[in-house]
Amino acid sequence: MVIRSSDARRERAREHTRRDILLAAAEVFAARGYAAATLAELAEASGFAAPSLYRYFASKEEIFRSLVELLVEEMQATFDEPIDRSLPLSVRIETLLRVQARLAESRRAAFRLVHDAGTDAPLPPVLKPGPRAGLAFFESRLLEWLRRNTAPSELRVPVELAARTLAGVAYAFHSCDDSDLSPVDSARTVVDLALNGIAAPNDGRRGA
Repeated sequence: MVIRSSDARRERAREHTRRDILLAAAEVFAARGYAAATLAELAEASGFAAPSLYRYFASKEEIFRSLVELLVEEMQATFDEPIDRSLPLSVRIETLLRVQARLAESRRAAFRLVHDAGTDAPLPPVLKPGPRAGLAFFESRLLEWLRRNTAPSELRVPVELAARTLAGVAYAFHSCDDSDLSPVDSARTVVDLALNGIAAPNDGRRGA
């Protein structure tokens, strides 16, 4: 029992170190791009000598792919959280987006990395390489979430179109570097834009 407990602690420590390396690597990849970033730069950012990284990752490619997989797992987890379907639709969506906005804020470099990933980047199969690599993934998960957590009578468009519209607005906010909105305000703004559009209440069509 003592041996198993010790092994479990070592494995937890190893996973913690791997995560720290990945998050440090995100800053380097986001600033330099996948192709230009070197293993020495990744090691320096994480506080290791380059040879020491091989204790945790076999290559730069593995570091990049593991980083993206970590972000995908964390984003997927936001869609799996339970939601109270008795709440108004806008509140349900805002609750989901608020959690995602907080994640995006804490993982801004990693989000930018996925957003800007080129065709040379070794992305996991769930993501398609190229501009806005994560958008298709985000839209597909959002579509699943809407199907689980909304009724057809709550939407005035097909659920597929609702998912595409909401995903486009939300993904733009998740990927924005210069937004000064808090996660709460970001989520509220996305919901308002997706549900109410961009036109002012009195846009000249009154009485039409």
